Amino acid sequence: MQSPIESRIETIVLEVLDGALGTKGEGVYPVAVRVKGSAVHRKIEVVVDSDEGVRIDQCSFFARRIRERLEEDEELAGTMGEDFDLIVGSPGLGEPLVLPRQYGRHKGRLLRVRYRDPEGLAHEFTGRLLEVSLEENGGTITLEPLPEKKKGKQEAAEKVTLELASVLEAAAEPEI
Repeated sequence: MQSPIESRIETIVLEVLDGALGTKGEGVYPVAVRVKGSAVHRKIEVVVDSDEGVRIDQCSFFARRIRERLEEDEELAGTMGEDFDLIVGSPGLGEPLVLPRQYGRHKGRLLRVRYRDPEGLAHEFTGRLLEVSLEENGGTITLEPLPEKKKGKQEAAEKVTLELASVLEAAAEPEI
């Protein structure tokens, strides 16, 4: 459960992102807002993404706007102090995909996916994300499992389609 301070910080972040339409922040959406630390020293982490990926100048742009709003907000006056860290960044490689919208940006990449089958058993595998179908109430992803490393002729692995609701965790994997 969020504290009133955390809730206010999240509201400010969302307002800044919404207000960036038509600017260098166009297309950026929030993934997570985390508030850590005590009233003496807070650390605020804002994770943003976009369908094309987030550039460093966009992170700087949002960091400046969010800091300005946090410092001038009357509700937070006295509770934040001037000694707080603000970090605005994009999800890194290996970080879990949180929103269905994030899957589209990873089309063609390797994903490590943990999911629950219809019987409720958890499974994990790594495959190349081939298709993403987003719908209002969920959607599906289609992956091509990595071939097993065996000598000789191998049959192509069968594609796997998963409901997003069954995905427990998915993260992009580095390719070597």
